[in-house]
Amino acid sequence: MRGKAKGEKRKTKIRRRAASGSIFAFRFSLFALLFLAGCSSYAPPRLTLTRALVTQESKDGLVVSFSLDALNTNSVELPLTEVRYTLYLNGSPVFFGVRSPEATLRRLGTQSISFPAVIALAPGEQAPTGAVPYSLEGRLGYLAPGSLAQVLFDLRFRRPTVAFHESGTLDFGPPRHASANAR
Repeated sequence: MRGKAKGEKRKTKIRRRAASGSIFAFRFSLFALLFLAGCSSYAPPRLTLTRALVTQESKDGLVVSFSLDALNTNSVELPLTEVRYTLYLNGSPVFFGVRSPEATLRRLGTQSISFPAVIALAPGEQAPTGAVPYSLEGRLGYLAPGSLAQVLFDLRFRRPTVAFHESGTLDFGPPRHASANAR
């Protein structure tokens, strides 16, 4: 009988451990779910293109400057990490860039972010002229609020971004003569 009683006690202990392990796993999962849900209770920035302008020209190329207004509707600041973007002219990619916005979106406010696109010209190649259709696509990275978000960002596990896609026409002005390009 004694051997049987010890066996029964062992089975009961194993069952209790298994049950307590299941309860722990359930509690941990519930805590993690609620904790992570709390980390995502913010809105990503809203982006609006406010400027697309040819700002520099030379025989070697041109620079188009873009400005985005980033609206933060949250009650906490959102540090910006990087902007990755591609400029297309007439449907063809002409520039890809990665820049640091070096800005933090203040709470409940708007921040202007400016970045260039350089269009290099091969020797003898003419610069675009007139109104040229363009498309600008990219992603703006930012740091979500909260200490867990910071840890996940640092571990490269979660890096939130917001996409933008704008299109229109850029005015490159009238055709230039060869002598005007030789400045």
